[in-house]
Amino acid sequence: MTFEDRNLNWNGNTREFRQINSRSTAPRVWRVTVVNNIITTVWGQLGGAEQVAQEVSEAINKGKSNEKTPEVAALEKAKRMALLKYREGYREYVNGTALDVAESTIDFDDLPNNLCFYKPDNSMGAGITKKAEAGNVLYSRKRNGLAFVITRGKRHPLIYSRRMMRQHDDEVGTSLTWNDRFPQIVEAASKVMPQNSIMLGELVVDRKGYDDFAAIQSLTKSLTLESLTRQKQDKPASFYIWDIAFWDGQDLVTKSPVMSRYSLIHELEFSDETLIPVQFFDSSIFPVPQAALTIAKHNKWEGFVVIDPEGVYGDKGYNFKGKPDRPAAFCAKLKPSFEDDFIAIWDPEAGHGERSTKKSNDRGIKSVALYQRDSEGELVYICNVSSGLSKEQIREWSDPKKFPMVWKVEYTERFFKSQGDDTNALIFPRFVEVRTDKKVEECILQEPAS
Repeated sequence: MTFEDRNLNWNGNTREFRQINSRSTAPRVWRVTVVNNIITTVWGQLGGAEQVAQEVSEAINKGKSNEKTPEVAALEKAKRMALLKYREGYREYVNGTALDVAESTIDFDDLPNNLCFYKPDNSMGAGITKKAEAGNVLYSRKRNGLAFVITRGKRHPLIYSRRMMRQHDDEVGTSLTWNDRFPQIVEAASKVMPQNSIMLGELVVDRKGYDDFAAIQSLTKSLTLESLTRQKQDKPASFYIWDIAFWDGQDLVTKSPVMSRYSLIHELEFSDETLIPVQFFDSSIFPVPQAALTIAKHNKWEGFVVIDPEGVYGDKGYNFKGKPDRPAAFCAKLKPSFEDDFIAIWDPEAGHGERSTKKSNDRGIKSVALYQRDSEGELVYICNVSSGLSKEQIREWSDPKKFPMVWKVEYTERFFKSQGDDTNALIFPRFVEVRTDKKVEECILQEPAS
């Protein structure tokens, strides 16, 4: 029986998964059990100390025709958790025997779903900062898109999501793939890629140098036919190549310095902007990181990846454990951030924010709703925020009577419905501090000029 069949027919009894391809000497183990509406997970190193967590599920769409009982909601969520572990390279075991084998080699015509390529570190550490201050780095433009992978084996190129999925989640079981959705990218890649090659990149909608993130989200979240229609009526997606992992059978991402891979990208001949080569700058342009941040803010770019051009990523270039390694000594993100003040409200029963389902959080705050006032003084919902809150703050503030508060929140970008966006949300919002010196009436929605 396949994993998919086992997952579909699972009734909640204890299942055990192990990740053999972990970096530790002992395999990682993860177990899950569902009893009524309570999900219990246990994890740790096999034969070592283990941690336990419980989560209580509630009814979904209560009172509606598509209502799901707490018990059904719990089992469905646990099935999704098991699927995620499977995609991370965990395999199910019964009485010490594996029911499946985790892939550990690359087939260019059929990439394994537990294959995962590197990501830059989220912030600059001491090592890469020292290199930047000495002028020994490159600043690679970070595009505001969605990470995808293009592979070519013996046949035509194939498009994969970063999670190594060949198609949209809602189209699994159909013949439609990302190739059908983005045929212009497949055609362009077929002109430059030799066999046994993999390009890493970002799907973007490029509007004269500005990345329309809402547009690329729409093209990937909608179904294929709708996505094709939108691309025909508006602007088709492009693929921004920020690295080459394999080329003509050669493993470059683990064995070759970054600069040689960048040079290879720029040696390719592109007939249009369907494929966009990595854009990078050296320290003669940006002598210090702050100079790069200033340009990113001015151009409304997402930021940069700071690169050691001589860096060789070794075994951190890719793995078969479903989660990316981060070669922090050689590459790290450098992104401008913004701050603003918002009205914070937490009252989940009234629709403001979310309540945690985890027993360890005492079913307190999961996320807090953020608002600002428009020119008429009316509350405008912005988004929810959960990042940045300490356990002590969650424990202290998990009472609707403690709200509203004024919170300073940091973010990397924001949308505005008045500018044609679908939402007013912040990108990567993070709680910074409570503004006790400011009143809720002072949290005004400042929209950009049209």
